[in-house]
Amino acid sequence: MKNKVFDLSYQEVKLFVTQFHQRDDIITDIHERFLIYEAYKRYSEKSSPYTMKWIEQSLMLSFPKIYSMVEKLVKLGYLKREKSAHDKRITLLMATTKLIQGVELYENMKLNELNLLGITSQKTIGQPSLSDFNAKTAEKIRKEFL
Repeated sequence: MKNKVFDLSYQEVKLFVTQFHQRDDIITDIHERFLIYEAYKRYSEKSSPYTMKWIEQSLMLSFPKIYSMVEKLVKLGYLKREKSAHDKRITLLMATTKLIQGVELYENMKLNELNLLGITSQKTIGQPSLSDFNAKTAEKIRKEFL
């Protein structure tokens, strides 16, 4: 049973990534997704925003690669920049409302998918599941979050 559930989830994610990989407004890059979830985590825990230096040390990527990822996420409206109150040379990166709502929607969709698969009894009422990601749902999500 475990392998079957994993295979279904894997195929679904693979289809999702393949379908949207060419689109600039859908985040499929693992490093960009990490930055999104890190910003969300820090927002939800009310902890300090992160910096470019933190990203560089955590992901061990070149500064130009990090800069282009952050620039893309800022341009798409998922991250915002703010100068540090203590040191104006430091730029803090934090979640926007769009990022927060988008992550919460996606997590609710995953929860509903797990409910449909019988893995959990939890469910988010009024939210689609990942399997429901059809033209109607996609258009609603695109209008509200992308």
